[in-house]
Amino acid sequence: MPSSTDATVYTNAGYAELLKRLLPPDGPDPALLGPFVAMQMQAADRTLQFNQEWLRFTTDRITCDRALLANLANPGDPAAIAAAWSEFVSGAIDDYSALYRRLWGQVAEEMTAAVFDTQKQAQELFVTSLQVAGSGEKRHATPV
Repeated sequence: MPSSTDATVYTNAGYAELLKRLLPPDGPDPALLGPFVAMQMQAADRTLQFNQEWLRFTTDRITCDRALLANLANPGDPAAIAAAWSEFVSGAIDDYSALYRRLWGQVAEEMTAAVFDTQKQAQELFVTSLQVAGSGEKRHATPV
């Protein structure tokens, strides 16, 4: 039975072989670099979508804040000021709760999808690296 040291050496050798394929002197192996680039592009797309949504929300909220300030700039009836403030706070609470429900619901869905995508990509990468690392070597499930 192989020792844990043997497994570590084999694993480290596999990583070393993988790194050699990813970063050889004549350039990276597209078969292995592609999944890494795809994962990074997906993450960048998700980040961009999230940030665009946040920017839209922030723009709307600043517009609402400005409207409140315009209402408060002309002090008049205290009841009107209280009503403007109450309307502003109520709207802000509704806006923030809707935003967080939408964004975090979207993030949860995307994270679930990303986990499955990453597992699939990692599995494909692992299979490819094993094919390269063990191309001439035959391994058995039980010692022979």
